[in-house]
Amino acid sequence: MGRLDYENRAIDFDYTGTTIADTAGNFLFATNGVTILNNANDTMQNGTGLSPSTYSSPQWFGDGLRIPQATLILPLPGSANLYYLFHMTVDTINIPIYSYYFYYSLIDMSLDGGNGAVVAKNQLLYTGLFSPGGIAACKHANGRDWWITIHDELGSDFHFFLLTPVGVIFMHSQTIGIRDGLGTYCFSPDGTKFGGYNTVDDFEIFDFDRCSGMLSNFRQVVINDSTSWFGSAFSPNSQYLYGSSLRYLYQVDVTSNQPDTTFKIVGIWDGTYYNTHPATFGLLGLAPDGKIYITTPGTTPLMHYIEYPDSNGIACNVIQHSVTLPVYNSATVPNHPNYFLGALVGSLCDSLVGSNELSINPIKIQPNPTQGIFQIVYPPQSQNGSMELIDLFGKIIVVEQIPPWSQLKNVDISELSSGIYILKILWGNNVVYGKVMKE
Repeated sequence: MGRLDYENRAIDFDYTGTTIADTAGNFLFATNGVTILNNANDTMQNGTGLSPSTYSSPQWFGDGLRIPQATLILPLPGSANLYYLFHMTVDTINIPIYSYYFYYSLIDMSLDGGNGAVVAKNQLLYTGLFSPGGIAACKHANGRDWWITIHDELGSDFHFFLLTPVGVIFMHSQTIGIRDGLGTYCFSPDGTKFGGYNTVDDFEIFDFDRCSGMLSNFRQVVINDSTSWFGSAFSPNSQYLYGSSLRYLYQVDVTSNQPDTTFKIVGIWDGTYYNTHPATFGLLGLAPDGKIYITTPGTTPLMHYIEYPDSNGIACNVIQHSVTLPVYNSATVPNHPNYFLGALVGSLCDSLVGSNELSINPIKIQPNPTQGIFQIVYPPQSQNGSMELIDLFGKIIVVEQIPPWSQLKNVDISELSSGIYILKILWGNNVVYGKVMKE
């Protein structure tokens, strides 16, 4: 595990939380579903009163919405300053709960001295009886535009929208699968699969066509348990889908046409409490270091993580309550798509191929010199890579894998002797070298 950076912010988060940074990694703004916070740690101009409803009022949830995946931020293709915030809330107070409205708001980061301002707020995009939350996005096969999807609360309808340089439009609805409960949904990092885990239907898995925005090949994995939580995340290599069910963590292989035969329990809650709160399994999120981090449903500072999510079964190595945050976390993970997915080369709609291709840039090693632990920062790649640490005699000292789409890796050489080591990173036929000095 690497260093945890913490900065106090002026708004709180409670299940709902989304952030966005620029291409250099500089924080731009964040939202808890009710308020938008700018990069000056202040409320963004015109940044209050999102998704108006009784549920969104300060009397109910002044700390932010309690709806996983109720917000999502995407850059407007081709623009350096404009960002679309997609959002929804609960529009009914009684059970069953529904979202009647799917909104977007437009943020211009060139305003207010670079702190940004909301130039269009609560713009109604679509109406229906939606499941609150569950907003997900994936790059179009042209490598530029974005598919955005939400789904109905009851029934089997998904609704797809397309964000292009001229704005966002509704594209189509599709009836497929079965859906009767609350859940979280996401696209695989390579964009070929869509899936999730919910409180009634358990695992739902689909193939996804990035050209047409259509789902196909529905598969369900039914689990005999009393699901009360519903986190989900794909592995970096897009082969495995993980789900959380409070006391258990599950894994299925989405590349199989019979994923129920691949179902495995990879984690069982070890009974740990923080004060009076059980540190069980909550929401899941795939992080830039290639690991999957897991919140606790109760308010604790503890998180779990899956160390090797590309590995089958218990080899994925679930490490419980091993991350202690400097503050309490109320089951909040940011809702991020794969921003780095490029065009689908060879497809019928890769007309923009080349505009979003990933390149191998020089890596960054920090701190360097190091007393033992350092971090490698590199551009995300669509394939597995490997890292080798070599001494000056040419002997390979350390070999580790680099997951696809990851952006950073923490390395511990505390046990090695002081001196200079050569760092070698391979992605297919591409090789990048660096130099590390151990003090």
